[in-house]
Amino acid sequence: MTKKNGEFVLPGDLLGVSEEFIPGYGAYEDGGKVYSSIAGIAKLDFEKKKAFVDPLTDVPPVPKEGDIVLCEVTGIREKIAMVEIIALKKNSQRALAASPMARIYISQTSRRYVTDISREFQTGDLVRAKVANVKRTPIELSTIEENLGVIKAYCSKCKHPLEKKDNKLECPNCGNTEFRKIASDYRKGVF
Repeated sequence: MTKKNGEFVLPGDLLGVSEEFIPGYGAYEDGGKVYSSIAGIAKLDFEKKKAFVDPLTDVPPVPKEGDIVLCEVTGIREKIAMVEIIALKKNSQRALAASPMARIYISQTSRRYVTDISREFQTGDLVRAKVANVKRTPIELSTIEENLGVIKAYCSKCKHPLEKKDNKLECPNCGNTEFRKIASDYRKGVF
């Protein structure tokens, strides 16, 4: 039985058919029908042809385009840095509802032309990034803006935390010098 606008719904309740509505937040389509995916209040927008659900329970956050995230670099490929999202800035105390895996393409690293992504990021770096695209899996992030990029890095030789010296990073333990796409407030705060 189809639910009405403003009515309480549970996961799996029918909201309408796909000819009437596009599923929004808290809704999904299956077999030409739109169902609730969470418990909450049904919101049926007949003008925009959208069905969504306002949650009544505290749901884990889902990254959206434009969100700022804290992540750790887990691997470097030829033109991609693979990262694991640790937290969303707006809700840093909750685990994510979506997969924490994401990627940063070489073209989304910096305003300047980058030829080698391994000069911008290294495995283990903590990075502040902006969510650029959630429609792809894994989601895509960007560090182009000045306040985005590596916020804490470790020496590739002795694993000691690196300190910022001009536009490069230097190890106070062994003297090694490294380069990264450094956030403007490197080691001055997490978010």
